[in-house]
Amino acid sequence: MGSREGYRATATLAFASAAFRGFPGAAVVIGPGAAASALNRAGESVMAQGGEALRLALAAAVGEKAASVPARALELAALPGREVLLVPLADRRVLALIRDTALAHNLRDALIESRQRYKGLVEIFSDFAWETDEAGRFVFVSAKGVLGWSADALLGRAAAEFLADATESNLFATRVPFEDGEAWFRGADGSSARLGISAVPLEVDGRYVGARGICRDLTAARARDDALARAQLRERLFTHLLRAMRDELEPDAALATAVKATGLALGAAGGLILRLVSGRMVPVTSWGEMTAGVHLERIGAALRDADPVALTLSAWHVIGCQARYRKENQGAIVLWRDQQDGAFPEADRALLADVADQLGVAIAQVAQHERMLMLSRTDPLTGLLNRRAFFEELERRFRRLDRGARPAVLLYIDMDNFKQVNDRHGHRVGDEAIHELCRLLQQNSRGGDLAARLGGDEFALWIEGLNRRSGRERAEALLAGAGVLAKYSGDLAQPLGISVGVAIAEPPLAETPEQFVARADAAMYRAKESGKGTIVEAVPPGTAAA
Repeated sequence: MGSREGYRATATLAFASAAFRGFPGAAVVIGPGAAASALNRAGESVMAQGGEALRLALAAAVGEKAASVPARALELAALPGREVLLVPLADRRVLALIRDTALAHNLRDALIESRQRYKGLVEIFSDFAWETDEAGRFVFVSAKGVLGWSADALLGRAAAEFLADATESNLFATRVPFEDGEAWFRGADGSSARLGISAVPLEVDGRYVGARGICRDLTAARARDDALARAQLRERLFTHLLRAMRDELEPDAALATAVKATGLALGAAGGLILRLVSGRMVPVTSWGEMTAGVHLERIGAALRDADPVALTLSAWHVIGCQARYRKENQGAIVLWRDQQDGAFPEADRALLADVADQLGVAIAQVAQHERMLMLSRTDPLTGLLNRRAFFEELERRFRRLDRGARPAVLLYIDMDNFKQVNDRHGHRVGDEAIHELCRLLQQNSRGGDLAARLGGDEFALWIEGLNRRSGRERAEALLAGAGVLAKYSGDLAQPLGISVGVAIAEPPLAETPEQFVARADAAMYRAKESGKGTIVEAVPPGTAAA
């Protein structure tokens, strides 16, 4: 070997020897027979610790042909936590480089554990995690997907495709970080869910490249919140209704209070309460703007056929619910508001249905009150006004007549020879005769007239707008029609008929209602005294005879 080549070889050996000694791990040169021909300081320590077991393990790993196989790494049971790299050398020797792997394994295990912990926390906190690119397309979705969509079904598609409400901002393409955002997201089955979203934008070198965030399904939570809010509103509304209705003595006033309170609570512009009377929806009371009243027939027809109803009429959104009592429809409550204010939400309709259930009881009570009032004001046999109701109404009419210029006529009627009917034929036939006279009075009266049974066989008919002559004509028509009563007579010599006293009331009035009726009553008695079946006019008020 020349001097140049010898120098290079010597330099190479010196470099290799220096590298061998300076290797930070253990280095051992193993020759034939697994004898350690060279060791660095760390190698001496390892071999001393491993002892004979390590030597035998190295011998088995090197084998007889170690010099002819490529370098390979392996782990030995005799060296736990270390990895051995075998590098073939010349002369059938092998360089064993022993590296401590405990730290690397610990770091790897810690990293895996950390990633698993982070993944678990994300899955616990959220229903899915996601990432979008600069175009708003999903580029990452956590494995379980969301709302029936698999991760693969979402990847590469624009997040905006899945927003159920196009008016909401696309939070999946946010340019600013935020927490607790919400959006309606369309599920795979077509339903929508309310998602809570937290996200941050992603930037590279100051350039927006997308967004990353997590989502949680808030649909059930929002439903619970809505139910709680509805229950609280229902409790406040019902408390207000009960207090307001309790303070009203008149049932109609209580219903008026109820529709106003309900309308204000639900943001309505107006409202109406209806009663079902003979198959027709009849208004009871109203509140607010009455524009929707022009559609009353349509609203009433809809409420007869369905419950609840939601209509759009002209410029109004209308909702209505039947008011039931003991499963029987009593009427309805109707609310409306301007279309510009939006339709009534489902929660408002549900609350209106709850109110309607309570109003069903109130409307039934109104009907019962009217029936009781009618029974207290009407004669049970004929259905005409009784004596008390007649005098109450006559007093009101009398005051109104005194303020006007129109006259009125009172016909005071008594049945002739009625006692003989009961004595001969019994009270059943007597009742039939009274019914016959009742029909005769109704045939000779108008809608605004007052017909009453004052007691026994005495009746009265008040007719406004008639003067002395026309009042006499009406009495004569009544007397002529009374011929139908003869068939009920108890004695043909004393036929059943009527006697009529006629009193005229002309403004200005100079007597009380009681004095006016007394004049008519006195005229009727003079008719009886003059032979029955006749008409006698009462003397004018203020005269000695009166």
